[in-house]
Amino acid sequence: MGTRKGIDRTLLSLLVLGSLVLANLLGLRFFARIDLTGDQRFTLGEATVEALADLRDPVTARAFFTADLPAPFSTNARYVRDLLEEYHAASDGRFRFEFIDPVEAETAEDKDKKKEVTQDIFGRTVRESTSVEQEMEELGIPSVQVRVNEDDKLEVKRAYMGIALQYGDATEVIPMVQSTEGLEYDLTTLVRKLTREKSPRVGLLVGHEGPDPREKLGQVLGLLSQLYELVPVDLTAEGAALPPDLDALLVVGPATPLSADEQRTIDSFIAGGGAVAFLLDAVTPDLNTFTAEPTDHGLEDLLETYGVILEDGLVVDAEAATISIQQQRGFVRIAQPVRYPLLPQPKGLNPDHPLTRGLSQVIFPFMSPLRLAGDSKAEVLVESSPKSWVQAPPFDLNPMQEWSGLEADEAAARSLVVALSAPPRHFEDEAEPPPVEDTERREARVVVIGGSAFIQDQFFSPGNQALALNLMDWLVLDEALLAIRTRGLAAAPLDELDEGERARIRYANVIGLPLLFILFGLARWRLRERRRSLVHA
Repeated sequence: MGTRKGIDRTLLSLLVLGSLVLANLLGLRFFARIDLTGDQRFTLGEATVEALADLRDPVTARAFFTADLPAPFSTNARYVRDLLEEYHAASDGRFRFEFIDPVEAETAEDKDKKKEVTQDIFGRTVRESTSVEQEMEELGIPSVQVRVNEDDKLEVKRAYMGIALQYGDATEVIPMVQSTEGLEYDLTTLVRKLTREKSPRVGLLVGHEGPDPREKLGQVLGLLSQLYELVPVDLTAEGAALPPDLDALLVVGPATPLSADEQRTIDSFIAGGGAVAFLLDAVTPDLNTFTAEPTDHGLEDLLETYGVILEDGLVVDAEAATISIQQQRGFVRIAQPVRYPLLPQPKGLNPDHPLTRGLSQVIFPFMSPLRLAGDSKAEVLVESSPKSWVQAPPFDLNPMQEWSGLEADEAAARSLVVALSAPPRHFEDEAEPPPVEDTERREARVVVIGGSAFIQDQFFSPGNQALALNLMDWLVLDEALLAIRTRGLAAAPLDELDEGERARIRYANVIGLPLLFILFGLARWRLRERRRSLVHA
């Protein structure tokens, strides 16, 4: 009897061991993962799968990550390796990658170089770079100083955490992976940038005393220029026309009226399937003096035909961002953070529209309210909070003023951003316009925003950057890529619980769990006693 039990246990152990060996062998040959997250954030997006499927020639990724780094850097390295593995699997091998530890890649000559340490005139320790370090320097992947605990000592270690993509003779680089959030978007964007024949062409309307591109729009234009070909468009000259291969047009903060000919040109572009974003200001604010100059863009009638009415005034919102105000306290000046209701930071971003889905922490400074006209088909994308109202001219921009005197019947949510597709034509007497060159475009797209300051350098927060990129992706019909960027950006707050529910959960944790362990122990004890009684019976 005992011998038979021993054989059964040995056989079972061999079967389990054989199953584990077989699973490992299959794991080496086949790659698979199960994504149990609610928004499938660890599953490749549609845009990534399409970009990899369209690869004609191989793309090679080299990930330079120093080994044995502390968390969270070690976690980032593991995530990068897994993500690159998924890219490789989804591309049928056309996306290739190497995961390189710069220390392990050193040659014997490199090791000798590291031993030849000298001091410069300031007493700092210096040495000649190794071949791997020189290669990363040429690629634009910098070293970073990381604190590590080695042999019970806290030391500073030189580390690398960058990725280089190569396609033919072209190279693109992610210099440092500081966070895994948005990494898939960055990789897919670079893959598409390397492999596409031409970048989408976006025009920026000039000639109307709007925000200076170099002084106020440097960050947003630098960001967009990485993905799009930006061209200035001046329609003020007689007979001026839009470039024939334009994909989208940005009308940013014009401070002088657009002529009838300019509006007719833009209207014709939209009627032909073009995409236009109107970022229009009621005033030009000066935060140094807290004064404002009124502007006149002359586009009210055109946009009302499209179904959007631009109202006078500035939206004042209780849900607002803070600014730093310098105040004199005795002999010193200190910076004091002050909530500034003229900088709405609303939570009312449309979660169903691809342009605003997943976004948060977006600041909308000095915005004018929008209203939908009649049977307008426009869709509201951003609203101020229900605790907002409209300040009529003359405008007081002083952040230290008393924001009181609000009447209850004036408080209401105001539309700040709206989008519409295929709007009606304003100049009906015009001939049928030629279609834009993009043969895949089905209908025009228009976005109207009651201000342009949200893309200016002084307000260009990470949330505003994401909105600006989403805006461009939606205008040029790249919603699949847009969906990757917003994944994981939305906050996931816990549902609000009443006092009774919180008390029940608290007592369940304090009393319920120990009680379950006690009941489990009693049940095990009773089963053992029953077995003993059966054996002795």
